[in-house]
Order: sequence, then C-alpha cells, then structure tokens
Amino acid sequence: MKILLIHSDGVEVVKNREATSTPQEFKDKIINLEGLVLVAFVSVEDQDTYDVDVIAKQGATVIEEAILQITQFPEKIAEKNEEIRKHNEKIDLGKSKAKKRKLNELIADRSKYNVEKVLVYPWAHLSKFLSSESSAMDVCPKIANLLSEKGIESHYSPFGWYKAFKINCIGHEVAEMYRDVKLYIQPDEHSAQAEFRVILPSKKEINLVKEDKMGFKSVPELKKYKNFQVFLKSELGSRRVDLSEEPVHIKFMKEQELADFEPNSDKGILRWYTKGVIMKNLIKRYMEDIIIDYGAVLIDTPIMYSVKSKKLTAQTARFPARTYWVESGSDRFLLRFAGDFLQFDMVSGMNLKLNYLPLRLYEWEQYDFRREQEGELTGLRRLRGFVMPDFHTFCKDLDSAVEEFKLQYELNKKIAHDLGVKDYIIFRTTQAFYKENQRWIKDLVKRENKPALLELWEDRYYYFVLKFERGVLSAQDKSGTLATIQVDVESTLEYLEDENGKKREKYNVKFTDEDGEVKHPIILHNSPSGGLERILWGLIETAYREMDTIVPGFKTWLSPIQARIITVSNKQNDIAERLLESMTRAGFRVDFDDRDEKIGKKIRQAEVDWIPYSIVIGKSEQEKGTISVRKRLIGQEIKRDEKNYKITSEQINDIRLDDLLKMMEEDCMGYPRYKLPIPFRRFSTKVYFRH
Repeated sequence: MKILLIHSDGVEVVKNREATSTPQEFKDKIINLEGLVLVAFVSVEDQDTYDVDVIAKQGATVIEEAILQITQFPEKIAEKNEEIRKHNEKIDLGKSKAKKRKLNELIADRSKYNVEKVLVYPWAHLSKFLSSESSAMDVCPKIANLLSEKGIESHYSPFGWYKAFKINCIGHEVAEMYRDVKLYIQPDEHSAQAEFRVILPSKKEINLVKEDKMGFKSVPELKKYKNFQVFLKSELGSRRVDLSEEPVHIKFMKEQELADFEPNSDKGILRWYTKGVIMKNLIKRYMEDIIIDYGAVLIDTPIMYSVKSKKLTAQTARFPARTYWVESGSDRFLLRFAGDFLQFDMVSGMNLKLNYLPLRLYEWEQYDFRREQEGELTGLRRLRGFVMPDFHTFCKDLDSAVEEFKLQYELNKKIAHDLGVKDYIIFRTTQAFYKENQRWIKDLVKRENKPALLELWEDRYYYFVLKFERGVLSAQDKSGTLATIQVDVESTLEYLEDENGKKREKYNVKFTDEDGEVKHPIILHNSPSGGLERILWGLIETAYREMDTIVPGFKTWLSPIQARIITVSNKQNDIAERLLESMTRAGFRVDFDDRDEKIGKKIRQAEVDWIPYSIVIGKSEQEKGTISVRKRLIGQEIKRDEKNYKITSEQINDIRLDDLLKMMEEDCMGYPRYKLPIPFRRFSTKVYFRH
C-alpha cells in the first residue's frame, strides 16, 4: 500500500460520472469538509488484498501516526528551541566557544498544526502494481471506520468514480508526507514468559532464572561447563554484537583473501576471492554428497517469485521489512529469503504418493536475500545476501516426523563434526510437546554428552512445535545459530482458521493414506549446516576465541591450501617443482613458497596462513632424497616447550613423499577434492586481489 498524506485547509470533492461498472455508492454530489483536514491518498497494491482487514489496520495506524506527527510538531520545535537557548546562554556566559544557533520558527501559525478530520481517498496513481481484486475497494472505507472508532472524524471518497477535487495544502513542515506500507501478517505473539531449563548429559533438568545482568542466576551444576555458561548468557541476554569492535573474522577473511565486502552492491553482500570460492565449493560438494547418501533428491527453484499467490503471501508477508523487491514490466517479484515457498508450492502440485514418504528434498540455495537492519550486519555472521543449504522432508504424520527428526539430528551432528564446528545445542518447543517427547530428547542430549538449553512455550506461536538449533560462540562471546531443524505442523494444510473464523490459505500438500483418507504431511525444515557464510564465521571466530589454548585452523579437506612446499635455498627449487607436480597430480591443493626469503619467514607465513602441512626441503633432505614435514596440530590443545614457546606443529623428519600422501589421504578420505588454480601454486605467480 502506498499513502500520500496532504494536510489541507478544507477539501471539496465533486462527483462527475461512473468510472467502473461496479462503483461504490456515492450518495451526495459533493463531499465538502471544512477545517483542517488530513487527506490520505491510498493505492491498494497486489499483495494487500490477501487480507484487507490487516492492511486497513496498518493504513489506519500510519495515518494516526501522521496526525500525531503534525499535532506534536510545534511542541518538538519548542523543545529544540529550549535546547538552543541553553546552548546560546553558555556562549553568552563565556562557558562555551561554540557558535550561536538560531531559534527555529514555525512556517505556519501554531493553530494550523492540528487535524480535525481525515479524508481517505482511493488514488491509483501512486503505484503501478495495483490489486485487481474487488476487495481492494473495501480498504479505504475500512481505514475510515477504524479511525472513526478511535474518535477521529473520518470520511472516505467512494471508489469507481471520476471526480474533481480541491485541496489547499497548508504548506508547513510536515504538511506533505509519503508512506510505503508493506502487508505484515504477524503471528500470535510469542509469550515473553517462556520457561528456560538446562538438560544435563545425566538427563537431569535445571530451571534457569533470568537476570538482566548475567542472563541467568548462577547454577552450581554448570560450573564445569564454562563455555556453555557463556553461551547461555548470550542466548538469554543480548545477542547484539558490539559494533564499535570489529569482529576478528573480518580482518582474517580480508587478509587471507577469502571474501570482502562489495562497495558497489548493497551493504552486507560479499565478493568472494579464489580461496574463499574453493571453500564454498568444497562445502557445496560435501553437503550434496552426504545429503544424497542420506536419501534426498535434488531440486533447484528460482530466486524470485510473485507476490500475487496467496499461498506464498501467507508466509512472505510475515517479513515485509526484510524483503527485496524486483520490478519486471507491470509485475513485481520478491527476491527469496528462503526456499520454502516455491518448494512447498511445487510439492502441492505433485501427485504425492504414500510410498514417497518420507520425501526428502534438498536445495543448495546459491542466493538468498534478507534486508537485515544495517545495525545488525556483522560480517559473515549476518548478511543481506547469503548461501543456504536447505533440506525439507515431508513425513506421513507426527510420529514418523519424530523418528525422522532423530535421524536428521545425528546427520547434523556428523556434519558439524566433519566441518570442525564446536557447537552448543538448543531445543525450543511447547510444554505439551515436550511432555510427550522428553524421553527421546533427553536421550539425544545424553548421547551428545554435553548440556542443552531448553526453551518451553505455553503454546505454539509459529508454524513449528519443535525447533532445534546448533549454535556457536564468537570471540566476542556472542552466540549465532548454524544448523536448525523445525517440525512444521501447519504449512501443508489447506488453510488455517483463526479465532474469528477467518481462513488463511496454506499450501494444501496432501496424499491419500492406506485407509483411503486424504491427509496432510508434516514437514521437517532442516538447514543441515546453517548458512555457508556463517559456517566460516563460526570456524574463524571459534578459532580466535580459543587461540591461547587450541591450535587454530581448518580441517585438511577444507583448507584452501592443504600443503606448502618451503625450500631453504634456491638449490632445492627443482626438487620442489617436481614435488609440487606429484602432489597436485595426487589430488591435493599444494603451493610452493618460491620467494628468495629466509626459511624462518616462510615458516612463519605458513603459520599465519594456517597451512595443515608445511614441507621443508633443505640440503639434508636434498642429499637423502627425503622431506621434512611440519604437521599443524589443528584443533588440538596447545602445549609449550621448555622455553614456553607454543607448540602448534608436529615435526616429522626425513620421510618419503608416499608417507606424507598417506597421512593426507587419511585426513581427506571421504571428502570432496578441488583443484587449486595454476597461478596459486607458486608465490611468484600468485594473484593478490587486495595488495
């Protein structure tokens, strides 16, 4: 909905003749409103007529806020002038050397900043994406009625007529305003009185009492879980990142040339460099392989979709402020912020058979877009454009969905382990669901052998009855969610009916059961790893958070450079070249530091770059026909030597290439391979994007 607001001294509307075949009733020849009138010119758009009651309420709220803005304007000017007087007084008294400021003066007489009446006027010319539904003409009368119910004298100009009108814009500071109102269907409020508990690996439950400062009162049983307590503090307190302190992963991703922010795009959208692209594609191949082996089929849906489908609007209208709009001729589309909408619509058109269930659909969403608030954008943690591995499973009923949930829980746990993620687990559910299912939930916690946060709601407030999350902690001790699984009991229905009897259309996904009845499946929403960018965020932030105790680095299969060849002098370069060719042919990403630098500097650079294997060739190795290897102890506890230096690598001297390849094969067995582009195989030919 688009609204143009004009504050006028009187309004006159004259009826001419009918403009449509079914105009609204226009009893009088003239609408003549005297006094101070706020005229609201309204364009009802395509998505608005999904629910005219909701959009009318939003429109009435916007007009009411505009009235307050007008009527309170003189008072705000007076407050500003009082501040200016105090500012100037300090200057006069010699207490300040700042420049004097002029007092503000109202453009119009103070009496003009008042609204006595409202006229709601249908005005198609504010938008080219107008609703074609007949219910659109009901919006203006509904807005007027809502305002009248609040004691504001309101009128509307009937739709479907050619009319002449006169307005006299008063011309003060807030006499002309424009508002773009996006349809917002808000779910029932999530109870602020949610109950929080911790489930220990012993299956014991501990009630948490929230506090403003610590997040929760201290619990003796949690003392040995120090990191988990920090995680709880973030989850139950503020998760907002301190923007005055740049997250450590941003500097790393730039210096290592993984990714950077794109200044020619919207904020929160990245450009990716070669090493970052390698990691992205490795994760993509890994995810597809493991999900296919699990039993999923692959799909790919468009990144934009129409706002005219009521099935889609039922979900998309819940996130209007985070939506990107794309225009194409006389139509407009949304850039997707999740794959659910088109996936579910696709399944609703299938001849879904009982023997398909559980039907597992996997989509690698190369592009998702969410227009997050600028203050929420924090590097790789929260972006406006991101990649999301998305996995949906259609299950026969709730019992089979629970069994599938258990399997996918283990799947997500394996994925986190394979990626090298150190995570924390959360179950969010209703009290009724937990009462019926707590036994197997506690069994999962016990097998994972670490505590879990449990959030209990009195009633379901969204489409899921259970939401599971795997979160990580940043170097700033702030939590972020990676993998999630949700048990959706709503989206496949034909419609939902609220307490007033109003029906909201859903996807109407159905199948015929063995008893001959048509039924609606339950959906598991599963982001098996979380967004790709957030995976890297979690890995880097966790590494820096534990830098003093744990050796940082990526697992060998995921590292953009898996091994680096380092020569003591140029005399070993021929050997290094042959070694580079052999290891590349064996399927590993290897580079050669062929700079004319001291060996110490080359080794330090390999440390900075978190290289899993550094291969050193000197005179001794040259004579013996062997190599020496520094194997980085990634993820292991840091130990110190007799001089208190950190030990981050294991030194393996005088081994054969076959022995090294065997070690690397063990690290990478079962994981995807990816080639290193030729220019990146030598420092002398390496391409630098940022230097």
